[in-house]
Formats: sequence, C-alpha cells, structure tokens
Amino acid sequence: MTSYQALINEITTFYDNHIQVKKVGSDFKEQMFNFATKDEKYPIVYIVPVTALATENTNDFVLEIYCFDIIQKDRANINVILSDCQQILYDLYTYFINSDNYAFDLVDTPSFEPLNNDLLDYAAGWVMTATYAVNNWTDCAVPLKQEGN
Repeated sequence: MTSYQALINEITTFYDNHIQVKKVGSDFKEQMFNFATKDEKYPIVYIVPVTALATENTNDFVLEIYCFDIIQKDRANINVILSDCQQILYDLYTYFINSDNYAFDLVDTPSFEPLNNDLLDYAAGWVMTATYAVNNWTDCAVPLKQEGN
C-alpha cells in the first residue's frame, strides 16, 4: 500500500538529489520558519499538506511545495531567485510527468505563485500547488484482524 509518507519520501529523495537544493523538509506551514532558519542553508524546499481526497482507488493529496532563497540587501538577485526557485519546482513537475513509477500520479497541472518576504523575512521564491494521486488499493490493503487472531 502506498501512502502520504511514501509520497513525501519520493519528493524528498528527488530534492535530496537535486544539485541546487540545499535542504528539504516537510511539516505544517507554521513550522517552516523554524526549519528554514535552523542552519541558513538555501535554497530550501518545504512540503506542506493542504487537503486529501479519497477516491475509489487512490488518495489524492494536495500539497503546497515552497522553494525559497535569500534576497541580497540591494535585491540585485531577486530575478535570479525567482527564476531558479520556479525552475526547481518545475523540475519536480517534469520528474512526475515523465516517471514510470505508477504508485504516484500528478493530477492536472500545478499552479505557481511568486512569494516576496511572504513567510520568511528577506526571502523570496515560489509556491507550487499540486495534486498527487497515490495508488493505494489492493484486495489486502485494509489492515483488518483475521478471525481467530
């Protein structure tokens, strides 16, 4: 059975191996500041659960995936940050649409929204909102006790 944890592991592994990303994490949005400022390594990717929808054969998870970097005092790097952070998120989209891992499927096209000093001071980047279908059903997927056990 595939789960939310398996989806997060897949995304985390992707970004752990992404050359540009210095740190990746996942938790609720209000924990992002603590994660981001722990050791000041940027750019970061941070995965936040938004909603889940159970369908007949899948769980569809809506995630907000943030990518931030630090703005220079004179903001000379703002367009570089916007370009790089959006590309880092788009790389995940490309990975999933070209993947042969059928346990996960990207539903629809993700949306991207730029962020400027939004959740972190002196940081800019993007948030990608995407829905992932997680294939989780087989005849033995429900962990029920058997009679006599």
